[in-house]
Amino acid sequence: MDNTFFVEHHTPNAGILMRVKNTLHKEKSRFQDIEIIDTYEFGRVLLLDGKVMLTERDEYIYHEMLIQPAMVCHPSPKNIVVIGGGDGFAVREILKYDIDTVSLVEIDERVLTVSREIFGCSWLEDPRVRVYYKDGTEWIKHRDGIDIIFIDSIDPEGVALSLVGSPFLKRCKQSLSVDGIFVAQSESPFYHKKFIKNYLKRLNSVFTIVKLYIAPIPTYPGGIWSFVFASHTVTPTSIHRDPPPSLRFYTPEIHGASFSLPKEFKEFLYE
Repeated sequence: MDNTFFVEHHTPNAGILMRVKNTLHKEKSRFQDIEIIDTYEFGRVLLLDGKVMLTERDEYIYHEMLIQPAMVCHPSPKNIVVIGGGDGFAVREILKYDIDTVSLVEIDERVLTVSREIFGCSWLEDPRVRVYYKDGTEWIKHRDGIDIIFIDSIDPEGVALSLVGSPFLKRCKQSLSVDGIFVAQSESPFYHKKFIKNYLKRLNSVFTIVKLYIAPIPTYPGGIWSFVFASHTVTPTSIHRDPPPSLRFYTPEIHGASFSLPKEFKEFLYE
């Protein structure tokens, strides 16, 4: 029996362990270490700098919860942007709607190339998809009229740190249309409470409406993940359309419940 294990430490004392069948790809790009392993429990797993970005078994939860709330709330989402998300799965969720264009802005071309090779990602050939291999903080400076901006980034460190800073958030606000929505993954409410609290403060200084929501992601630190929903005019209760019937996790009931935060966490954020 093969007893090779992948371990990601979430703290010096805790983490996640997966038994590995084999390594499908491994390289060092200009920006990061890229690896895809095949595991017994979670299928193929994309790792960036040794951290789990997605697994075949639970990626749909993360990507549906990142994308679906804003897509059902925006009055008429047509021009969508994903910054980060080089694996392409966020784009898959957006293309389930009647949109005009979705721009995928990924700084590391190799992430998208490898994901296409191993995960397929045939939806990226859709004529509505535009791919830009750019730094999102620079690319967004020259754009406007965007209906929804999704930030599907790695942890806020290194090259991704600028994506949570006030200058970037202000530029995103300026790039959005009147009813525009900004959505970002915002780390673990179990391990990263201080980061989330500070991030919400920056968002509240830029947007009129800022709401945090959560979802269970088994392979992410703490098993629960958070997301931010921000706008000037659109609230997460302003639902304009039904979600696509093909979804596996997201429902209208899940939508409402995800914005109800645990008592202790909510008190910490808003004390």
